Amino acid sequence: MTRPDERTRNLLQAGAFLKELAGNRTLPTTVQQEAYRLLRHYPTLSDVEAIAQHEERLRDLTQSAFVRPYLTSQIEPDWFRSYPKGPHRD
Repeated sequence: MTRPDERTRNLLQAGAFLKELAGNRTLPTTVQQEAYRLLRHYPTLSDVEAIAQHEERLRDLTQSAFVRPYLTSQIEPDWFRSYPKGPHRD
């Protein structure tokens, strides 16, 4: 079972990876364009944080064992050390 922190990390790292591909001028233009096209509709760091915070508030309000967080708002800067361009922000 994937934990919320693992799911959040992988979601954000995928966005960072697309950002790297889109900005890599050594790749074929078609690869750069496809990465950019996908990235335009990909959730940003702030989108993921907002979704996670909403989930956390919902859990606090309902106090239900059935409401399980899918993401976490606890973002670790270390998650992006392998991605020089950093997380997807815009």
